[in-house]
Amino acid sequence: MAESKNKISKKIAMVLLLIVVIACSFLIYSMPLKDVLNQSHQIKSWLSQTGYAAPAIFTLVAALLTVIGMPRLILCSLAGVVFGFTWGFLLSHFATVLGAYGTFIFARWSGREFVQQKFPKIIALSQSTHANGWRSVLFMRQLPISGLYNDILLGMSSVSHCDFWIGTALGFLPLGVTATLVGAGAIQADMSHLAQYLGIAACTFFLLTLSLKWILGQRQRKNIGIS
Repeated sequence: MAESKNKISKKIAMVLLLIVVIACSFLIYSMPLKDVLNQSHQIKSWLSQTGYAAPAIFTLVAALLTVIGMPRLILCSLAGVVFGFTWGFLLSHFATVLGAYGTFIFARWSGREFVQQKFPKIIALSQSTHANGWRSVLFMRQLPISGLYNDILLGMSSVSHCDFWIGTALGFLPLGVTATLVGAGAIQADMSHLAQYLGIAACTFFLLTLSLKWILGQRQRKNIGIS
């Protein structure tokens, strides 16, 4: 009897996860995302009225939007416009990693056991010889997959919570830093300052991407040497 109830609860959880994914995808695709950046100055003005609560409000809203699949680069650029580069990067980076973790937790709670039983190959990535632990998360972050689906796949894998945080925090760096720099540069009245921000953004993206590829390459060569 208990086993039967457990199976029913797992199926309900999987149906719930499927409904949430479809609903979130529809919501994000129907949102006027371009208008978010076009209204960045109005958003900045509204947040300034909240005083010292502005960073906390932005972080909470950005995390919730990340949970439902909103592209994080829009949030990073917006943070750069509203808070400047330093605080914009810190707030948006923490908010987007936190939001991704929220999706990860929900996927793990709702459907991990069912998927691992029915589709055991879903965890092959986290057990591959090319990446283990946080490196598997870092590798996943380099794939051209929507963040929402990426977080769900990781939630259904055997990746630990700690590895998810480390891999996601590192994996989000290249594009996160670049998008925040672009947002911070957009508010520069001087064209020379804007050019400097864009130049720094391009160089930073290049260097961080090379660094992450080097880390993954070193691990892969180490695994090949061991085998």
